Amino acid sequence: MDTERTIGIAPNPECIKGAVACQCELGREKLLTAPPYKRVCSTVEDDVKSRLQTAPCARDLEQYKCPVSHILVNFKSPVSPNDVFNKVFPSNTPIKQVKRKLAKLLSVSNNNLVLTRNRNVLKETSLLSDLKADALGNLSIDVFTKDSQEFSLSSIPKESYVHELIHTMMPKKKTMPFIAIKFRVRNQNGVFTRSYHSIMKVHEVKKNLAGVFQVDPDILVLLREDRPLKDRMALLDLDYDKYGIVEVELLTKNNEKLNLERLYKEMPFTDVLTVMVPLGSVVKYINVEIFSKPIKKPFLGGYKNVHTGTIYHHAYTQTPQKPEKVLPENKTCRDTQTAEMREKIYDTNYSRATQMDCVHAYIPNVCDRIIVPQPYETYEEMIVRLNHNHYAAIIQRAFRHHQFRQKVERWLKECMERIARMEEEKRLEREAMERRLRKDLVTKTFPKTREDFDQLYAMVDRWKHAEIARISQLHSKGPKIAEFTLLLDKEVELLRCIEAYRVKVREDSRKTKEKKFLEEISKPVAWYGRDGKLITMDTVEIQKARKLKELYNSFIRDDVDVKERIELLVNMKFALQEFRHPLAEEIISLLDRECDLLVRRCNDYQLEFLRRRIAASVFQLIKTSELNSDVTKCKDIRDYRKMEDSRLYFCEMCHQVKLNTEFPLNAKMSGFLVCTSCSWKDVSERLWIDMTPYKFILRAVQRDERRRKCWGSLAFVLQEKDIFFIAEKLWHSHSAISECRDMTELRLCRWHVNEDWSPWNCFLVTVQEMKAHLKLEHPESVYDEELVQKVQNKHKIAKANFEQLLTVNKRLTESGDWAAVRAPAIARVDAVDRI
Repeated sequence: MDTERTIGIAPNPECIKGAVACQCELGREKLLTAPPYKRVCSTVEDDVKSRLQTAPCARDLEQYKCPVSHILVNFKSPVSPNDVFNKVFPSNTPIKQVKRKLAKLLSVSNNNLVLTRNRNVLKETSLLSDLKADALGNLSIDVFTKDSQEFSLSSIPKESYVHELIHTMMPKKKTMPFIAIKFRVRNQNGVFTRSYHSIMKVHEVKKNLAGVFQVDPDILVLLREDRPLKDRMALLDLDYDKYGIVEVELLTKNNEKLNLERLYKEMPFTDVLTVMVPLGSVVKYINVEIFSKPIKKPFLGGYKNVHTGTIYHHAYTQTPQKPEKVLPENKTCRDTQTAEMREKIYDTNYSRATQMDCVHAYIPNVCDRIIVPQPYETYEEMIVRLNHNHYAAIIQRAFRHHQFRQKVERWLKECMERIARMEEEKRLEREAMERRLRKDLVTKTFPKTREDFDQLYAMVDRWKHAEIARISQLHSKGPKIAEFTLLLDKEVELLRCIEAYRVKVREDSRKTKEKKFLEEISKPVAWYGRDGKLITMDTVEIQKARKLKELYNSFIRDDVDVKERIELLVNMKFALQEFRHPLAEEIISLLDRECDLLVRRCNDYQLEFLRRRIAASVFQLIKTSELNSDVTKCKDIRDYRKMEDSRLYFCEMCHQVKLNTEFPLNAKMSGFLVCTSCSWKDVSERLWIDMTPYKFILRAVQRDERRRKCWGSLAFVLQEKDIFFIAEKLWHSHSAISECRDMTELRLCRWHVNEDWSPWNCFLVTVQEMKAHLKLEHPESVYDEELVQKVQNKHKIAKANFEQLLTVNKRLTESGDWAAVRAPAIARVDAVDRI
């Protein structure tokens, strides 16, 4: 009985006989991974055996890649960037030959031509393949001439290289290891698909098809776009798509019809799909054939509905096994008639005695063991003897004890961790308090900002009120008057000392600002070059500024003797004579006056105010750009642009236009009326209040809101004056629960923990009370009605006082613009700035 066969690809038509190629996965892997055919002197049988015995293997696809034989060279002229010439050369062409060819096209001398790449002259002995090309195989070369002879690359006629350029610039097809050909049989409306190796020739495909259809390969014709394919043409040269599929028309020379049924018998109708499989950073395209031939499923029985008569069969969904070459019913050997038998030889590991003791042989019985049958034991007796319940109870008791010990150890560990965490929190709080007290001590000892001096004035004010309360307890009128007189003298002395120190700090700040200004105008212009190095440049204005800086620094020196001082004043006088301005003339007259006083032996204390006046006039001369040859013109322009880009407001006290950053801020203000300097100078508006504890409370609130990710909270908009109003006017500077009046221990926490902090959702308590309060979800159900009513009243008062802030909060919340609003935590203003 003939078996069903599928004829595969073979190098010769003769090898079809006896060659069976299976179209299953194993046979296809053999076919696709088979090595290219070689014409060797071997018999047909050997060739068939070698083809059939080819095992699947993973072949490296790099061996099928075509080497780059030509390189497109782009010649450029750095003198004329738009002057470009392209030429295709073989990759093994030396630079000397390229240079000779280009010199001939440009009509210049070969020795006068220089070829460079990346600013390096190319050696004439090197090859084009030695140079590093781009991803498309192109190479760029710059062209120079030694004696600067003019040449034009664009003047070269394009007819000599346009064909090579077009051939080189065509997009390269991706090399495919296998190509799927979809054959369309003319005049028969038949379509079938077969897969071949890309290195195979067209005549080999014809031979394979001739073996399938049992016809002569010479009568088969393959057409591609109505053009016949040449027999020596490789499949790799076909115009296939990116998935490696190409359509070809199949016909015969004598219009003989092909027996397509033979094709369907030999190979079931298939279709080809291309699957993209990512392998790391590379995507591999795999052709997958779809077989439409159904398998013959076995009968596995089933059920029958006795009412309707419907029969249900068991489904068979398992993958069928590979069919045997010879069916079992065609076999006539013994294996099909009897059961399969296997033989196995057993042997003992060592010799053992098998004899019995007798007269002729003595066998010792020392190691013998006599077995005596015991009385029969029932199942119930065995259960009683083993006593499994007793031992199971012991195991359960021990296991429960082990579990209890583990729980105790876990509870003890959690307790110790909680105690350690509480100790760590206490340590951090203690260190924070120590840092806060240390910082307060430093600011009180060495004040620098306005807040520091306000703190000193507040300390004096608290001391004065305490002394007044003490003196008021005296009964006698005379001692009271004397005590009040002494108190007034002490207060005046303390205020005088603080003001003297403030003036000194202001003078030091002024000198620092003058020094910083001179350093800024004399600083050279700097930028970074291409190599990353810093480049500096001194302009004429910068050099003049440096001279003026040296002149000013030499004048304010106080460690020179009288003779050197007079020489310095004379040099300054000659240096200022080139300026034609009343200010310069005034400085010259003041310098003459100091010289006269030095000649008359006046000391430094007598000349102090005169020297201050001269120094101020010289610095004013340096700052005026009309007098110092535009030295400070750039800085004036930068300051003007800074003011131009910012918002400006008018101060009603000093009648000056200033930036918005120079006005005090609070949540209840309606506009910018008085600047910070004027508000500090106004005695009627100035209050000696220590804002340090309120600042600390505001920072604590902002820190808590930031930790809760509530960036739209009103705590980032309020200032320390607003916190002072809330704590002093609303909550009367004491805790709502314990009446504690120590401001260092008070905090403003949330009243409702689940809502954002606001003046109408705050609660003034101590640190320990705050920790307990934050654990409550509904505080109204915990506190008594009197406290809850008092808190609600204070919240209503806060809404009335911060009505403008409530309106802004509602508008920004509804519009969603709260995310763009950011306010600094605390703004520190220098005390020496415009006091």
